[in-house]
Amino acid sequence: MQTSRRGHETFRRLLVGLTIAALAGCGDDDAPPTDAGTPATDASTADASTADASTTDASIADATPADAGGSVVTTPPGPLAALFDGNLLAADYWTDEPAILSATLGFADIVGILGPLNEENVRAAGGAWSTAGTARCADTPNAITTTSTQMQVGFLYQQRTPYEGVRDGALGLDGLPVVFSWPMDTSTLDLDDFRVTLNTGEVVSPHAVSPFPCGETNERNTAVIFGEWGNRLPSSDPDARYPARVEIVEGATPLMLVGPDARVESAVGLFWENNSSPYDPNNGPRLVGAKLNRVDERSLGEGISGFNPPFLPPNDEHVLYDEGDFRLRVLTSGGFSPDGVTAVRPTDFETFFRIHARGADGSNVLITEVGETYAVMGGSLRVVGLAELGAREGGDVVYDACYGDDRDNYIDVILVGDDAAARNVTHVEIPSLAGGYRAFYNPGGPGSTPFSGVTYTSPGPADLEPVTIALDDPRRVTRMAR
Repeated sequence: MQTSRRGHETFRRLLVGLTIAALAGCGDDDAPPTDAGTPATDASTADASTADASTTDASIADATPADAGGSVVTTPPGPLAALFDGNLLAADYWTDEPAILSATLGFADIVGILGPLNEENVRAAGGAWSTAGTARCADTPNAITTTSTQMQVGFLYQQRTPYEGVRDGALGLDGLPVVFSWPMDTSTLDLDDFRVTLNTGEVVSPHAVSPFPCGETNERNTAVIFGEWGNRLPSSDPDARYPARVEIVEGATPLMLVGPDARVESAVGLFWENNSSPYDPNNGPRLVGAKLNRVDERSLGEGISGFNPPFLPPNDEHVLYDEGDFRLRVLTSGGFSPDGVTAVRPTDFETFFRIHARGADGSNVLITEVGETYAVMGGSLRVVGLAELGAREGGDVVYDACYGDDRDNYIDVILVGDDAAARNVTHVEIPSLAGGYRAFYNPGGPGSTPFSGVTYTSPGPADLEPVTIALDDPRRVTRMAR
């Protein structure tokens, strides 16, 4: 699938700032965009925000059916409609039976604001605006803020507008990633698949849903939903609001999941219960899965059904490195960032991770440094770096404050070594602040230059995740929509 050069530029300018979450991040918008979707006109981001609004409005409006209640529902236009095509190619599954691995509030108030997207409006929404390297970051605005406009959301999500039920003077919606252990048939993913019950007993529904940012054909196990899910108070506060239960319900087209041997099962009836808030101390994103595979001759399923928009450059191990025998993929509860805005870089393994393996004598061996060869049971292993983030360094791409990654909830650790040694990898760890490392934040974090008086989401805790060894059975599924 191809688009014109102008079409690519329109998508890039409007969408690059939306690679927020995992939580990532996502949004909600069905009405033809107004100035709510006008990209930033602030000097620091002007180059990234001059898309032809008349062209993009029409493309959204063409796909807009009327809702019986007077609201409007839109779906992504053009090549981005493939997010909902139901295709899966070498997509990972994480358990033998379908389950929800995580479904908690990611962050509040910063999705789908009425624009323009500038520092003043981001501050008013309670978002983060990072000024480190701002002048050079015009082509990667998600290195400046993770706040998004309604127009941006409309290019990536099925959404209903106008937004209703937004509370406490909030300017935008809240993000909630629902992480499944099997990938979804996204052709069955709809707004009416989810029922969210708050800790107050209120039952609320999404304004927007998409597999994005986990929308590549080898991913698609996370549905990000936007709505009025909560506030920024810790769960101990009597006025706190947050999702206590997320349940998959039977909509017009029940949500289907695809597992081992391309087995298709309904997700209806799956649920996740929760009693905490991301505004509680040390309650940020965490690991929910880890799986070690061989590095194949080429990576299948990259891109959105073969389409790589400019904001989603190829980022697999073959693109980033000239070597690699094994790929240790971690799955997280939401988008990972060093501060909520800044991207994770391919060189950041030593900053955030360490790997546990069995030693020749049965002891625990910690693999902590890139480029260092570690003797373990069965041979040796060496970390090359991280992948499944952004483009390879070179030319205009620099691993600095302006680096852009895909902000989904997959990160790969690439290793070289012996097959028998790889089978003795046992755990991947995020030591976090408690272990003397840096912590991960979701897209509601403070960025590098937080506004005073704004409450941001908390850093994630220390976490230790068992690794599934998938060297004999890759535990992936391919199912192309008929």
